[in-house]
Amino acid sequence: MNYMQNLLDEKFMILAIEEAKIAKANGDWPFGAVVVSDGQVVGKGGAENNSIGDVTAHAEMNAIRLACKTLGSNNLQNCTIYCTNEPCLMCAAAIFQAHVPRLFIGASRDDLSQLLRVRKIRIEDLAQDSGYKIEIVKGVLKDDILKQFEGIKK
Repeated sequence: MNYMQNLLDEKFMILAIEEAKIAKANGDWPFGAVVVSDGQVVGKGGAENNSIGDVTAHAEMNAIRLACKTLGSNNLQNCTIYCTNEPCLMCAAAIFQAHVPRLFIGASRDDLSQLLRVRKIRIEDLAQDSGYKIEIVKGVLKDDILKQFEGIKK
């Protein structure tokens, strides 16, 4: 990737971090996600599963729902999703079902092993099983994202 693209990717990850900060302020885990199409944010969301009592209200699910509504389609093949943290299995499946071709992840589960349980199934395994090609980039602004977890206990 080129320098300008890296700056754009960081810009959108910063927006996802802002969603994570809102989630944390509302009593949820600091997870955020942003869906982008043609350089424009079409969906965003933070984790709300604790604050609204909906187990499916993860950051990625909220961002994907809004993107689908905004674009009037459940096919997000022209989109990129920026996730502060590695998506859970449910969110990964939604990303793959929507045919999102590019996924940027800030912190992986391994980066937060003191807080999150280790998984036997990796997102790369799920991506391979999804039936289409998806680019996964990890570590975007990871240090900034990990700071959101300071003071959180398991």
